[in-house]
Amino acid sequence: MKPITRRPKAVEDVESHAMYIADGSIDAALRFLERAEQTIKGLAMLPESGGPFATSVPELAGLRTRLVKDFSNHVVFYIEREDSIEVVRVLRGGQHMDVEITKS
Repeated sequence: MKPITRRPKAVEDVESHAMYIADGSIDAALRFLERAEQTIKGLAMLPESGGPFATSVPELAGLRTRLVKDFSNHVVFYIEREDSIEVVRVLRGGQHMDVEITKS
């Protein structure tokens, strides 16, 4: 299993989504945090499970996506590196993903 690293923006994304969800339900926000963590940790075991995401940004070559378990409107963007899995962003489906992903 490869270790997982998270860009600061990815950490911020998860916290921001949880805070938004908490406005409607604290329980749902806690579930989101748990499921996001499960999804991200699962990448260490099956990094190829996510689908490729086309980008013209050279530093994001090999970018892949995986839906957050039970929160299918939230997407984890990650890159499998030789020695680790790098989580780049965690975005909500309504965001302009191609634009937001470059703000990592």
